[in-house]
Amino acid sequence: MAEEGGSVEEGDVFLAFAQGPTPPRGPVRRALDKIFLTFLVLFLTLLMLEAAYKLLWPLPWATFRDWLLKTPKEEEALEL
Repeated sequence: MAEEGGSVEEGDVFLAFAQGPTPPRGPVRRALDKIFLTFLVLFLTLLMLEAAYKLLWPLPWATFRDWLLKTPKEEEALEL
């Protein structure tokens, strides 16, 4: 197998990514991170609820509601 790129050693590649640890974030940055993550979670939750609502809305909920509440149709006829 022929070498590509010439004289690049394996250690040189790893040195390109070898940066020191990042300094700790300040309290303002951490607060902004928490606010952003909270907003992101709420936004994604609303998107998922909207998608579930649009997917489940066409189902025949009237018959499901009657089955769930165990209301026989004879009782409904008597009430009217």
